[in-house]
Amino acid sequence: MITPGFVYLTGALLLFLPFHDKIKYIISFLIATGALIVTFYLIPGEQLQLDFLTFTLTPFSVDSISKLTGLIFAAGGLASVIYSINICSLPNLRLIFVFIGSALTVVFSGDLFTLYVFWELMTISSSFLIIITSNFTKKTGYYYFLLHVAGSLSLLWGIFLQYSATGSLSLNAIEAGIPFFLMAIAVKLAFVGFHTWMPWVYSKAPFYVAVVLSIYTTKVGVYVMARLVSGINILAYAGLISALFGIVMALRQNEVRKLLSYSIITQVGYMIIGISIGTAAGIAGGMFHLVNHILYKTVLFMAVGFVMYTTGKDDFENLEIIRRKLPITSIATLVAFMGISGVPFFNGYMSKTIIKDALHDPLLKLGLDLMSFGTSLMFLKFIYYVFFYKSNRNLAEKPPISMQLGMGFLTVMMILIGLNPFLLETLMNINVDINYFEIKHMISGIQPFIWSIPIFILSKKYLLKRYDILTYHDIYRKVGNIFIATGYKLSNYHDGKLNKYLLWTTTTLIILLLLLMF
Repeated sequence: MITPGFVYLTGALLLFLPFHDKIKYIISFLIATGALIVTFYLIPGEQLQLDFLTFTLTPFSVDSISKLTGLIFAAGGLASVIYSINICSLPNLRLIFVFIGSALTVVFSGDLFTLYVFWELMTISSSFLIIITSNFTKKTGYYYFLLHVAGSLSLLWGIFLQYSATGSLSLNAIEAGIPFFLMAIAVKLAFVGFHTWMPWVYSKAPFYVAVVLSIYTTKVGVYVMARLVSGINILAYAGLISALFGIVMALRQNEVRKLLSYSIITQVGYMIIGISIGTAAGIAGGMFHLVNHILYKTVLFMAVGFVMYTTGKDDFENLEIIRRKLPITSIATLVAFMGISGVPFFNGYMSKTIIKDALHDPLLKLGLDLMSFGTSLMFLKFIYYVFFYKSNRNLAEKPPISMQLGMGFLTVMMILIGLNPFLLETLMNINVDINYFEIKHMISGIQPFIWSIPIFILSKKYLLKRYDILTYHDIYRKVGNIFIATGYKLSNYHDGKLNKYLLWTTTTLIILLLLLMF
């Protein structure tokens, strides 16, 4: 009985040994495969308890939700390791292993202490992964680190309040400090207002780093939300607002990875809505969508990685090289597009159908239709440039076969889930009692996609327009600049004159006395 995350963490240490590079790559593949096998054979109900100081901790616990999440995390880890194994430096590969291992350990944590430790280790490893890649990404990594540390401090404060109120560190529904837990989760989810790190980081980091980050960062937030704060109905409306914001911003992007980043915000909105319903079907739909989203969004990031590897850029105009030079990638891209658009017989359709069927609020149902319509619209823009745009771009370098194998592995999984949606129900040992191929569900699922096609054709010149001014406002940068400027001006008053310091002290004491009196 072992946490699969420890397989990756052990692997990160093994990669420090002085093996030949090819041997290290073989070890990396075996570790990623081993973690997937270990996860597959975990039995719900298994757990490990130990005493630490005055606490009884559960660093390892398995149930149906954690096993399903762990399986897709382990599968995504295997695919991303195969994808990046020939293009990633060994220092970065070690950090990727620490990051994946930490995410898997969070999933199988049974107490708040273990969750917090590896939540923080995720932040540290991913920040260093961004910072050390190049001088170009240092500022990006620092910004990412600061925002996620703020989220981690919120999580820590929430844990303090929960423990003070209940005397327990168990990973159950939260009773105290809910606002702090929500703030920590919001940063990880890139919820609107806390999202500013995502488009910047995912568009600046190396493409293989963006692939790994897209699998785990927001999905860990979704998983922890399902564990700690499910069933808060008002969050469903917040998820809807965040999703619609992501659609509007995605449609205005000139860079492909920024479009994919904002579309993550939209897809996370589906998960938030499902989890916020609080019913077994709603939570199952949210977690199934987590699985499906990891599959098709990772494939899309991988496809853009092919473009960047071969052309050095991720502008939309470069996407057409997929059609001309990369036929296997073209097929994978099309499958991912159908999946994210919720077309029947593709994987995204099944989870969207569950969430929609679990809803009883007509406003939220309308919102889901708008979200599906907007998602199809933004990815029709993506598909247009892949299959219909013409340019004279040429391959600068042919991508290694390992990149295609990583993408192919996830594409096969998408196809299997799309054709047999009951597969995830079996893995999670739950029956949501839906006939996915019933006519009413299929019509409901395909309608937003059908409507998006004529709308795209009619508004193509606006959707394909290159926007020079984007509505991107980062309040955290502005507050930071104000804080720095204010501190700089105040520092001018620190000139070492004793009478000035005595005046400040006396004034402060007088103000405090007045406050106490009144």
